[in-house]
Amino acid sequence: MIFESTVMTLAPILAVAIDIDGTILVQMTAFLLTLFMLHFLLFKPYMKTLEARSESVEGSEEQAHEMGDQAELLKGKYERKIRKARRDAQDIRDSLRKQGLAEQADIQDEVRRELDAKIAEQRAAIDEHVAQARSDIEERSEGLADAMVAKLIPNNG
Repeated sequence: MIFESTVMTLAPILAVAIDIDGTILVQMTAFLLTLFMLHFLLFKPYMKTLEARSESVEGSEEQAHEMGDQAELLKGKYERKIRKARRDAQDIRDSLRKQGLAEQADIQDEVRRELDAKIAEQRAAIDEHVAQARSDIEERSEGLADAMVAKLIPNNG
């Protein structure tokens, strides 16, 4: 109700305020002139600034993508080099291990030969002792046999 009464009281005033006459052309001209000036003084520089910022952001994004791609390439190169270095290190370890095993086998063969030579020498010495012992036993057994025969069969004569 209050609203309706307010509108009714202001209606005659509002109807009088909007009046179309010759001043409308002056107002339109002033508005268009203001709009034309704002276009060159405000809107155009603002749009240039926005475009420059947009291009800068796009350029930065593009540069960031390129740097990301370069980083991926470098990472791939690094990983390949690491894998190659690990393979080389493993090859060197294997080579050194084989070399160590070969040296170990050579040393074992040399020790075996030395031991075989010592064993052969000791066997020869043992065989010589056994032959000497047999010879001594043979001489003693002949002397003992002669002594037994002489005791059992007295010699008359």
